[in-house]
Amino acid sequence: MSRKRRIAATLAVTAVICYVGAALGAEEMRLKVTGAKMDCVDVPVCAAIELPAELADMSVEHILVDLQQAGQGRRHPGQLVQADADNVKLWWILPEAKAGQSSTWTARLYDKRLASRMSRPKSFSWRDKEDEYLDLLFDSRKVTRYMYAYDDSTGQRLFETYKPFHHVYDAQGKRLTNGPDSASPYIKNEIKYPHHRGIFIGWSRLTFDGNRYDLWHMSGGAQVHQEFMEQIAGPVLARSTALIHWNDKDGEPLIAERRQTTVFRQSDPTLLLLQCHTKLKAVRGDVFLNGDPEHAGFQYRAHNDVASGPKQAKATYLFHAEDIDPRRDRNLPWAAMSYGLDDRRYSVQHLNHPDNPKPTIYSAYRDYGRFGAFFKDTIKAGETLGLMYRICVVDGDMPGRQELASRYAAFVDCPQVEVLSR
Repeated sequence: MSRKRRIAATLAVTAVICYVGAALGAEEMRLKVTGAKMDCVDVPVCAAIELPAELADMSVEHILVDLQQAGQGRRHPGQLVQADADNVKLWWILPEAKAGQSSTWTARLYDKRLASRMSRPKSFSWRDKEDEYLDLLFDSRKVTRYMYAYDDSTGQRLFETYKPFHHVYDAQGKRLTNGPDSASPYIKNEIKYPHHRGIFIGWSRLTFDGNRYDLWHMSGGAQVHQEFMEQIAGPVLARSTALIHWNDKDGEPLIAERRQTTVFRQSDPTLLLLQCHTKLKAVRGDVFLNGDPEHAGFQYRAHNDVASGPKQAKATYLFHAEDIDPRRDRNLPWAAMSYGLDDRRYSVQHLNHPDNPKPTIYSAYRDYGRFGAFFKDTIKAGETLGLMYRICVVDGDMPGRQELASRYAAFVDCPQVEVLSR
């Protein structure tokens, strides 16, 4: 199709959408977006909004949203999320945000039941295999798998299920992360460090009531999924919140964790933008989170084939500046890893929010592809420690520092949204 025909087709589709929207009586609101300190792309943004009176009594799942930037023809899907009983947030993905510049957007809200004639954007969805795992799909593509089974009926099953974690998948549904069963059938080597599993968290020398607990290798304890507290999915994001007990050898919890993971819609070649907001509550007394950079913290582990594969598949690392030594330097904003798998390259950026405890040490030098952020801290009895991280996985070679820095800026200093009018 020629450029003129593509433009004509776009204008025609936009005209049809506008006509349908008017016929359906769409409720509109105007929003102002102000860019952060750096240019960035594919940025999740949100605004707390008040629903129009015509839609105020509806569940947000029944409201369809699209957004359009002033002077631009393209429509972008939005998603409403019920933050709590009285607050609704409107989320969408900014395709581009220029540093310090402002733009005006129009959001149109429709009753889905009246909008059957409108085309629906691709969306996230959940698929649960009860008591085993929870898959996240975008359209028909598998994005993540949350492994939450716990089975202590045999030693082998206990080993396989003693902690929950997330697997990551590429665009073809190939698993990119390690697990207790990660070795490929055509590679005869045993799994290297099988307790490293996907995206996971733990501490090897956790101390409670004068006793030490290893909730990294899970010797003498286990992290046990209790229930799902939240599951939402739409065209912009999918979010799940799981209650996980960090138990001692008698099955009694030392920590009750609320692990909230949010996955945002992204454009190619990004495979995953996952935000983990976890809350660790000391439920029986003071808990000291202790360990070392190799055996504690919030971590990502690449598939075992990276460890067993050829030299060119081995992991390499990049940091925010030259001459960084992660063994020596503290409080790095992020670390990035590139690795090879089945003749392709993948890159992973691990982003550490500045509100997390300090000093933070990155373990980011192992060529088999396990890296992450570690700190020590005490959680007082009855108190909660909140942690925030992002993981970004890209199909392709390692991006440059500028691009990685802009992702970090979008995480910690994201564009601000102001509701102008309705």
